Amino acid sequence: MLRILSTAIRDIALRDSVVNVTSSLIPKQCPITQCIQHRFFGAFSSTISKCNDVGNTKQKPIFGKIQVDSVVSPMLVTTTTPARTVTKYSRKKGKRKSVKAVLDRFYRLNWGIWIRTFAGRHRSLWKKSQRNKYRLRQHVFCNATQSTMLDKMVTSYWKRPHYYVDDPYNPYHKREEFPFTRTKPRPF
Repeated sequence: MLRILSTAIRDIALRDSVVNVTSSLIPKQCPITQCIQHRFFGAFSSTISKCNDVGNTKQKPIFGKIQVDSVVSPMLVTTTTPARTVTKYSRKKGKRKSVKAVLDRFYRLNWGIWIRTFAGRHRSLWKKSQRNKYRLRQHVFCNATQSTMLDKMVTSYWKRPHYYVDDPYNPYHKREEFPFTRTKPRPF
């Protein structure tokens, strides 16, 4: 069936006077049928994929070297989004697990905010200015929505205070100037 169709298309395309008629007779293929035809009829894939260019088929070899960039048409290719989902029930003990990427990239202060460093702070330092290097060394706060999401991605172990020797974040674990995070009474 496909051979008959391809020879008919080739014969029609060779006639210069009928080129306009053939382009209106041959409907444009939908991407799903193109994908199926590419997959099962590989020898004819060059003529099938170029079905819209009927006038140019006499210049292209049918059984020559087929150069197909991808088997699936670009409209059918789905982009995968990365997912770092929480394991709610582990296989061994059935407990909730923390997402390791959160623990590697962020740090939680005792008053509930999460901090992070800038991305690319160690890359290509030779071409960055001193001011830019200084800015990249700083830590920034995550906003309330991000902090809530990060709290959901870790277990309660990481939410309680931890005490380390010579902790560089020790002065930042308290926030006495804000009434909701103040632990000591305000001096008058």
